[in-house]
Amino acid sequence: MTERALRLHASRWQGVLYLTGGGSLLLSDLLSIPGASNTVLEATVPYASQALSELLGSAPDQAATAQTGRALSTRAYQRARDLGATQAFGIGLSASLSSSSPKKGQTRAHWAIQTAAKSTCFELLLDNADPRSEHELKLNEALWATIELALMGTGGQHQAGQIETHEYSAPAAWQPLLTAAPYATCTHQHDGRLLLPGSFNPVHDGHREMLAVAEAVTGLTGAFELTLRNADKPDLDYLTVHERLAMLANTPVWLTNLSNFEQKAERFPDTTFALGTDTLSRVAEPRFYAGDAARMLEAFGRLAAQGTRFLVFGRRLQEHFVELADLDLPTELAELCQAVPTEQFSNDLSSSAIRAQQKSEW
Repeated sequence: MTERALRLHASRWQGVLYLTGGGSLLLSDLLSIPGASNTVLEATVPYASQALSELLGSAPDQAATAQTGRALSTRAYQRARDLGATQAFGIGLSASLSSSSPKKGQTRAHWAIQTAAKSTCFELLLDNADPRSEHELKLNEALWATIELALMGTGGQHQAGQIETHEYSAPAAWQPLLTAAPYATCTHQHDGRLLLPGSFNPVHDGHREMLAVAEAVTGLTGAFELTLRNADKPDLDYLTVHERLAMLANTPVWLTNLSNFEQKAERFPDTTFALGTDTLSRVAEPRFYAGDAARMLEAFGRLAAQGTRFLVFGRRLQEHFVELADLDLPTELAELCQAVPTEQFSNDLSSSAIRAQQKSEW
């Protein structure tokens, strides 16, 4: 792969690679050629589950999945930008190659390549009967083919029948979402006065019912807010955002990179945020304010100064349906809150419960 590595090193691309379960040949190809230090800003192999969890902010449901590959690529892209790359890329690989013991499931590899303009993810199925050395050779060829396709605009065609590919090129209005500056853009015309924040993974009837009740209580027209940036998780990639928007097609959705309510309040002054008691309880956790209780209370003061209000819905937490009155909140936060009575809303659907059910059915 010497020629391919030389072409990549001669380009302006600079990136970070996070590779699990394979990819050692790719690193060897990249790092053995002069110019590697300018292209590969950092490369990590987080094989251990703890290392992977620390990198992603939480343990993935399964290590070798498309979702893990995407999360690794966006975290790698974030890191490349943090390291000063002007034409940044991130590559994340999650593979389950065969070892010396017989493999029970399908041998497969998932990887993704993230840039400022596009998210691309790939899946390669491999023959379980082949030895690991053959799997590594085939995976390395596939990785190089897709790197050339995604970053150089060439190659990859001879592998097209073997690699399943999904990609989404972000509209120009989306691309600032992966930068450091606070940014928001909406899919429809909307005044931003009533927002229901969430990850919507997946969207369900409880989300829609909450928004409808919030509109009835406030008299405002509501919208969902989907942030690509989370305080302790990788950014969402464009492909994932595109998929989630497909489930919210008939409702305005604000796409933002605002990871906390201080940022949201500054961007959306005099706004009511509709949220559940589970989310509100996290707003009052000092760990999100560097463990500084005084800093947390200052943040609540800034929310009040921006005219922020919270319309709070009861949520089921473990075995109990928890309402606003059940929470022990600092006075400075409680004064910003209005409860939605149980008789108006008692839907206990949750995205996490739906994901857990889906996982049990795999």
